[in-house]
Amino acid sequence: MRGPEQVAGFMRERGVSGEIITLSPSAAKTSASAAQAVGCDVAQIAKSIVLKGEQGLYIFILSGDKRVDLARASAIVGEKLSLAKPDEVLARLGYPVGGVPPFGHAEQVKTFVDKSVLRFEEVFASGGSEDTLLRIRVSELLRAVGGVIAEASR
Repeated sequence: MRGPEQVAGFMRERGVSGEIITLSPSAAKTSASAAQAVGCDVAQIAKSIVLKGEQGLYIFILSGDKRVDLARASAIVGEKLSLAKPDEVLARLGYPVGGVPPFGHAEQVKTFVDKSVLRFEEVFASGGSEDTLLRIRVSELLRAVGGVIAEASR
């Protein structure tokens, strides 16, 4: 299983600026608990939602106050999507659901940043486990994941 070390390694290798913050156990498992742990609004939590289609897995990074709209996400990628199962997320990406970071996965995944995240200068994403967060500027997040902006939330 991968963790914060792999996220930090990805950041070092690619010159990505950000800070991994260690919290109490499971403090970052949900957007609400993560926001409470760092004292920000739940909307400032950038959650990674893993979706599955016939062509593979996709990650949609959404603001913590939004939900993924499967019809919109499916239209964006051009195939019918559903939520990936937790065991598949762990097996293919190397991280448990609730700890999936925006980058540093075991396999390459097409990643989209929802427009809802663009409201902020800085967000908190998973740092690779249920007890870590990654504080990162949105501009840096976009650069690290390839900068594909989408509108897939409701």
